Amino acid sequence: MIGDKISIGNVTLDNFLIFIFVIIITIVGGNISYAFTRRLLDDRISFRYSRSIARVVEYMVLLLGFYYGIYKVLHYDLNAFIASLGLIGIAVAFGSQQIIQNFIAGLLISVGRPVRPEDWVEIGDSGISIIKDINLTRTVLRNRNGKLFSIPNSILISSIVANYTKSGFVEISVPLSVPGRCSIEQVRKIILDVANEHASILPNVSGEEKDIISKLFKLPSIRILFQDKMDTKIFEPKVLLSGISDSRINLSIRLWIREVYRKDEIISEFFESLFKRFIDEKIDLK
Repeated sequence: MIGDKISIGNVTLDNFLIFIFVIIITIVGGNISYAFTRRLLDDRISFRYSRSIARVVEYMVLLLGFYYGIYKVLHYDLNAFIASLGLIGIAVAFGSQQIIQNFIAGLLISVGRPVRPEDWVEIGDSGISIIKDINLTRTVLRNRNGKLFSIPNSILISSIVANYTKSGFVEISVPLSVPGRCSIEQVRKIILDVANEHASILPNVSGEEKDIISKLFKLPSIRILFQDKMDTKIFEPKVLLSGISDSRINLSIRLWIREVYRKDEIISEFFESLFKRFIDEKIDLK
């Protein structure tokens, strides 16, 4: 008690409640400042710098708000500060459990950086998407159809995430069925020739794509993924026999590509060239 007023430590109940109100306003103000800064700068500078500046502004607002609350309202009374954290924690547990989970997940993502803006990822069964933004509670993505959507950070951090940007390369399996009368060796040779001629299928890429691949080979993260065995032979196309049914032979064509977001386009181009070659070689697939 301070005089006739209820107190916590050396802080009156009035100041204690004011502190809690200041913290709530600070958190809301931080989110608003981030959104406002992004809206102001996104059209003027690159998204990367815009995000960084907006994050700095947000943290400054949070820092100033907490400083004001602790030093000016609580007068740096640790007992009152600890009590306020307990009260806020109880209120949050009942009213904002999901928000706090997403907030903590956002901090873990910021520290661990399993994903970053502009990474191509696949989260659960959401399909291949590019990360456009990561804020304190949600992650914004855009899929290959142009749809923009967001997911809570708690879902992102608890789901299986395939990060195609970090992995550098990905192997895709393309099925093909041919008549049993066909020569497997001839079909295999044609498939491998077509794959090796495609500009986006490893390892025989050319031009700008070849320069990008060479730089990726030098990255420590890529070397670790491939156990430091960066021999281009591991990316050679393969044609495997996957089964025989109804007088037909089922093949599995294994191809390595870098641009996973162009997977469907690359497969389409590959099949178009492959069928043209089959026609030239008079191979009937019926």
